[in-house]
Parts: sequence; C-alpha cells; structure tokens
Amino acid sequence: MKLSEFRLTGANIFNVFGALVILYLVVMLGQTIENNYNLGQQISGLKTQIGSLQQQKKELSYDIAYYNTAAYQDREARAELGLQLPGENVIIIPNDSPSPSSTPVPSSSSSTQTHKSNPTQWLDFLSGKL
Repeated sequence: MKLSEFRLTGANIFNVFGALVILYLVVMLGQTIENNYNLGQQISGLKTQIGSLQQQKKELSYDIAYYNTAAYQDREARAELGLQLPGENVIIIPNDSPSPSSTPVPSSSSSTQTHKSNPTQWLDFLSGKL
C-alpha cells in the first residue's frame, strides 16, 4: 500500500482516534499505578512512625507515673533541697581526695601491677604483699 493509495475514510479516522484514546488511557493507568505505589510507601512510613510514637508515649506515661510517686518526690526533696524527715540526721561526707604525692612511682612496679590478673592481685592483697 503506497501513501498515494491511502484514503482518508471514516473508518480510518475512527481507528486513529481510537488508538489515541487507548494510548491516553494507558498513560493515565501508568500514572495511577505510580501514585498508588507512592501512597503505599507513605502509608508504610507513617505506620512505622506511629508505632515509634506510641512506644514513646508509653515510656513517657511510665515516667509520669514514676514522677508522681511519693518515693521519687521524697528522693528529689532530699537530693535537691536537702530536706529530711523528722528525727533523721544528715551526714555530709566531703569528697576531698588526698593530694598526689610528689615522689614519682617507679615505672617497673606500676607496669607489673597492671599486668597481674585480678585473682593474683586479690591473693597479693590478702597475703599482705601490697
């Protein structure tokens, strides 16, 4: 069939128009499938986020319940405000550590102590070799 033999008839116009409609529908179907896939991915991510937030909510509710207990409030009042119950005496132990000695420790003795095993160090301590 040569191009000169091609005649523009009603059937040919209908076929071309039908092919264009089918092509349009295929493109629209592809876009719809892509949108559904993207929405499914978003839903999956949001479900994961919901689970994480629910776990955080549960942990925070446990914390709130603990902070409302008398034991926590008593501990915080003692630690932060220095309060005490009637009849109790508070003893404050200073954190002063002895100043380091000015005499250097021989390196050979310190290196042998660090290489001893824990049970050997205990035996040395209990036998008075320290």
